[in-house]
Amino acid sequence: MIIEDLRLQAVRETLDIDLEQDKELHGIVEQASALTNMPYAVISFSGSETAFLKLKNGVIEKSISRHLSFCLYVILHNGTITIDDTLLDKRFAANPMVCEDPGIRFFAGVPLTSKTGEKIGALYVMDFTPAGLDVHQQTMLNLLAGQVVKILEFKAMAKLLAKKQAELKEQKKLNNEANIRLRSFFESSTNFQVLLGKYGEVIDFNKTAYSFIQTVHKAELIRGDQLIKYLAPDFVTTFIQLYSQALEGEKAFVEGCTDYEEMGMIWWEAAFETARNDMNEIIGVSYLIRDVTERKLKEQKIIAQNASLLRVAHIQAHEFRAPLTSIMGLMSLIKENDYHAPKEYLQLLEQAVETLDTTIRHIVGNIDDTVNPQLVPGN
Repeated sequence: MIIEDLRLQAVRETLDIDLEQDKELHGIVEQASALTNMPYAVISFSGSETAFLKLKNGVIEKSISRHLSFCLYVILHNGTITIDDTLLDKRFAANPMVCEDPGIRFFAGVPLTSKTGEKIGALYVMDFTPAGLDVHQQTMLNLLAGQVVKILEFKAMAKLLAKKQAELKEQKKLNNEANIRLRSFFESSTNFQVLLGKYGEVIDFNKTAYSFIQTVHKAELIRGDQLIKYLAPDFVTTFIQLYSQALEGEKAFVEGCTDYEEMGMIWWEAAFETARNDMNEIIGVSYLIRDVTERKLKEQKIIAQNASLLRVAHIQAHEFRAPLTSIMGLMSLIKENDYHAPKEYLQLLEQAVETLDTTIRHIVGNIDDTVNPQLVPGN
């Protein structure tokens, strides 16, 4: 069953090739007819139910039932088969092609065997009268059959090659489109991005990285550069450690800040990710730096605000307490005197109120200095 399936697959692949207009195969059919002095010469392929007469000389039918085809007997035979008189052979005597029109009386054929051993069809010749082939004619028929197989395999290979080339062209187109999209994303990023090789060399970089190196180091970043020469000296050891970690397949992350003089203090986050090819082999490290200065400044401002608010809370807890205690004590004394107070009480009360007012103004001033105007509703 497996062998038959392989044979049928080979036949289907052969039938997919347009052989009707092939001059070389037509020439072989004509040579087979001429060398054997036979009016009929056929190249036939046998499917599961039908025999396909792809190329012929003197034959009208393009396909016939497989069980009526002489091709079937050739395929089942290991070599050249010759039937001098079909009416005297029980395998063919009742065949409509023998006992009816066109009345074939002589038949000789050679199987078409591929390199992998599948018998896909046959080259055979026929006549209306009993006949025979000499050794030379049989040899030539075998040689012509071998030539047919070579041509078919070449045609199949050419078709497969054309198909693969078309697939390759389409894949290249898809790859180019994907690369364009990836490159566009890569270049549009505002982050510093560099692809490093296994030895720290620059394989690729985006515009942000190029502009940064040009601005800070007054140098032109090029492929093949050692990125380490552009790093701050105090960061080199950390960089090597995390870069090596990424080369081992493990992501790494670090954050810090650097004073770039003209550009000022910049806070940054750096990520090291393993770079792999289509075969999932490690080819280097993707190094990305994100500028987080604005975020850090906001964080520092919030921290300062929180500290100031804590100071305000401390003032509320302590500095408010003294004048409030004085006011409450004086008011208690005045109340005991039925709200008739001597001048000294009123003076002390006035001093306590002034102290409280000063404290309140001080707190309000701290709050005004602390809170970001942008965070105040209405601004």
